[in-house]
Parts: sequence; structure tokens; C-alpha cells
Amino acid sequence: MKTASQVLVATLLLALPSTTIAQERASLPPEMVGPMVGHVSSTDATIWLYAGENPQVVVQYRSLADSPDRVQAVRPKADPAAHNAIKAQLTGLKPATTYEYGISLGGKQDDAWRGQFTTPPAPGEPSRFKLAVASCMDQSVNPVQSAWYLLLAEKPALELLIGDNVYANTTDRELLWTKHREQRRVVEFAAVLRNVPTYAMWDDHDSGPNNSDGTLPGKEKSLVAFKELFANPSAGTSETPGAFYKFSWGDVDFFMLDGRYHRSPDEAPNDDSKRMLGDAQFKWLADGLRQSTAKFKVLASGSTLMASTDDGWRVYDFDRKRLYQTIMGQKISGVIYLSGDIHRCQLDVHSAGETGGYPLYEVISSGIGKSKTQGFATIEFDTTEKDPSLRIKIIHGDATTRLDRTLRLSELQVR
Repeated sequence: MKTASQVLVATLLLALPSTTIAQERASLPPEMVGPMVGHVSSTDATIWLYAGENPQVVVQYRSLADSPDRVQAVRPKADPAAHNAIKAQLTGLKPATTYEYGISLGGKQDDAWRGQFTTPPAPGEPSRFKLAVASCMDQSVNPVQSAWYLLLAEKPALELLIGDNVYANTTDRELLWTKHREQRRVVEFAAVLRNVPTYAMWDDHDSGPNNSDGTLPGKEKSLVAFKELFANPSAGTSETPGAFYKFSWGDVDFFMLDGRYHRSPDEAPNDDSKRMLGDAQFKWLADGLRQSTAKFKVLASGSTLMASTDDGWRVYDFDRKRLYQTIMGQKISGVIYLSGDIHRCQLDVHSAGETGGYPLYEVISSGIGKSKTQGFATIEFDTTEKDPSLRIKIIHGDATTRLDRTLRLSELQVR
């Protein structure tokens, strides 16, 4: 017997047309790219959109708990210095509250410009929420990406895109913008963006060519485009450029790691001078982990720890061991690692013998828009329990759950 969730997923899939009749598929209004819900805190949110030069945009929003006449509005301006991207700031929000919003462009409205999201609880507050994790989307190869509807049916509170979010293979700002606009006009992806707060990190194909590293000419241009195209809370520090940043959701801390901007070449000698993150970013991470009081700490990067044989932490022995030593030597509990890149989804367990402390679980979520399986992962956190838990699921594009594993905080502690 099918569960209610499976029936919902089947209904969504049946509503999707075949790729052979892509021209007959539902389309998005041509005037706008987006909207996308970006960084959301317990008191404010950022809505990203693009509508060309000097658009007349009004964003209206209200809490679902309020009466329909209690609507707030902002009139954001396009930023010419940021390729005319708009990042509308919604303020005066309340924690753990669902809001709906709609956009008017030159007086015109459309259902494709409406969405809703739920704010996180107050900082440090115990809660239960679901995270979705995805990576690797190639619109030119897979113009229909139906697995996004499966992801949306999971009702995640937020999602992480952890690399190869497009396959631009360039540092050219204009081409990066073109590729991201094309991906955001994939109707299934657009439905997720306008309803699920989205946080992104890049990997090689959306920061430069295959296996890009810190020696790449023009990486500064890629970074400019990345900051324009996403509404992340920050990027790098005042002293150290890069795409890395940290944010929190209740009492879970997320560290989004830039494994490209400061990376040594993969083919460099595998000695103690070879770096994955660069020393400044690594110190930022180590300091953040030591200072964190969150129940769980999530590290996210496109690069796998061991699954990739030639373009991941596996060929960076010094930095990989330094990462383990930082976590286990400082007795930092509740750490898990998320990665992508390899166009398949799996759960890798790096044993206590390898890490020198407790097993480090790595959720690899890759290929939602560039693989045969079209897979993604969800992680449901529950920090309200006496022994907080996280439940990991891997879901394929055929609506089957391929892994379902629950971990307890007590399992992720140095004894």
C-alpha cells in the first residue's frame, strides 16, 4: 500500500510532461528570473530576483497568521553594479512563522512570482526541521529536472546547493550569469527556489573549468558573479576573499566551505604544504567550530573526503588529517560533513580509527540534475529530544527512498 507521501509524489510526477514534448511544458513568464528566497533569519529574509534594468518592483509579504489586510511592502531597486540583481530585504519578521509573498513588476503580477517560507526559530532555540541537500545541475543536458518536485514534496525548511549549480566551466561573468539564468528558468527548480530558503556553495564547474583551483586566472570575476547571483548571508571575510560563510538555523550551525578559491592544484605533491581550504579559511573554520555551542555542526563543501580519487580531500592528506585533528582533538561534538561532485548519492562513514575520535558521517548528495538517478538527500534535525537526533534520507528521482538512517548526538562525541 502506498503512503500518502508516495501518492503525492506520484501525482506530481504524472503532471510532468515528457522531455520529448518540452516545448509544450508549462513555462515561466519571460519578464523575470526568480524569485528566489535566500538567507532567512528569525527576523528578516532576502528575496533575490532579476528583471533587467530599472524595473518597477514591489514585494508584498505577510504572515499567514495575520489577517489579509496586514500586508507589508518594499520597493527594492536593481543594483547596476551587481548586474542589476535585486535583493529585497523583508524585515520585521517573527521567529518560526510562515510568510507568503508576491511580486509585482510594472503593475503586473503572476502566480510564478509568489511563494512562501518559514523563518527559523530564535538563535539557539531547540527545534525540529528538515534540510534538503542537492548539487550538480546541467540544464543543457537535462532541461527537465523533475526530482525538484520530489524535493519540494519533502517540505524542507531550507536547502543547500553545494556545487556545480551550473556547468559554465568559465570565469566569464556574463556567461556565468547566462548559465544561472537558464538553470533558474527550469520550471521545477524555480518552484523550489521561490518556496525554500536556498543557501549555495560553488564547486569547480560553477567557479571555473573542471578541477579548478586557487591558481585559476580570473577567479576574482567568478567570485563577483557568485555573490551577485545568490543571496547568501556573506562571502569570505574582510581579510580573506572567497565564497565561504557560516549561518545558523535554531541550534544547528552550518559552515559552507569554499574548496576552490584557495585550493592547491590536485596534482601538487601530497605533502604538508598542500591545502584544500587555505590556512586563513581553515583557521576561520577551526575558530568557528571551537566557539560553536550548537548541538550539531554541519560542514558543507563540493569536495568529498574520500569518494573522489583525484579531486577531493583524499589527495590532500595533510589538510584532511588536520580537519580530523581539529574536530576530535578539541572534542567538538555533533559534526557531520556534506559533499557532492560525483553524480551519485551515498552515505560514507569515516571510522573512529581514521578520524581519531568518533565516526564522521559524510552525506554525498549529487546529480539531481546530472545523473541517471536524479538523487538528493534530506536531513531531519530534532534538537528538542533529550538525545538530539538527525535522520538522513537519500531519495532517487523515481520517488524511492534508498537510505534511511538516524543518528544520535551521543554517537557523535569524543569519549
